[in-house]
Amino acid sequence: MTTFDGRWAATVCAYCDPVFEAANVGFVRHALPAQPDDPVAAILWEADPSKFAESYPDSGIVESYGEQYWDDVSCIDYWVYVEAEENLCRLSVEGWNLHEVLVRAGGQSDFDGMAIASVFARILGIRWPLPD
Repeated sequence: MTTFDGRWAATVCAYCDPVFEAANVGFVRHALPAQPDDPVAAILWEADPSKFAESYPDSGIVESYGEQYWDDVSCIDYWVYVEAEENLCRLSVEGWNLHEVLVRAGGQSDFDGMAIASVFARILGIRWPLPD
């Protein structure tokens, strides 16, 4: 089985973090495993709801929660769920009423990171690859 560990996740994040920073909606990534050999089941970035709704009014994010509940929303989640047995990552995002996006992952962190980051960039309308 392919190893999806903390080293793999750190490299994937090195590709994805700049995409989320370029979105400029306050995305913050949750901590990765403390030990580089620890397996990774998921990676999470959370955006500021008001900034997200302001920058992406066509996303339908406010409507998806409902106007009456919007003020209680604390974050907008962008997940990478790792299915190591299947060599697959499921990307789950909020906004645009999108279904999960499947990305084939072979455990090659640079290749996987580029593939995952390019999907997030496409969803968020960020030019990819990012200019130097």
